[in-house]
Amino acid sequence: MNIFDKICACLAFALGVVFIVLGIPGLFTGCKANFALPPILGVVPALVGWGIIKPIIVAWTRPKQRQTVVPTIDRMPPVTEEV
Repeated sequence: MNIFDKICACLAFALGVVFIVLGIPGLFTGCKANFALPPILGVVPALVGWGIIKPIIVAWTRPKQRQTVVPTIDRMPPVTEEV
């Protein structure tokens, strides 16, 4: 991940934490924003937050991979067509 990816990941991580914090009490008390969720469905913001945070954790801890070289026209094998 480059520096821009890490900055975006930190901002998304913070957003995910907010969703989780708001979603856990929402499980018991419900949720009301521009929409209202009943007590059982009030956990949906927590699930959204976890859906944001989990990929960030996976991407951040993934070891760096070697970049592959994409073949260009002059390095590609010749194309033969059968008629």
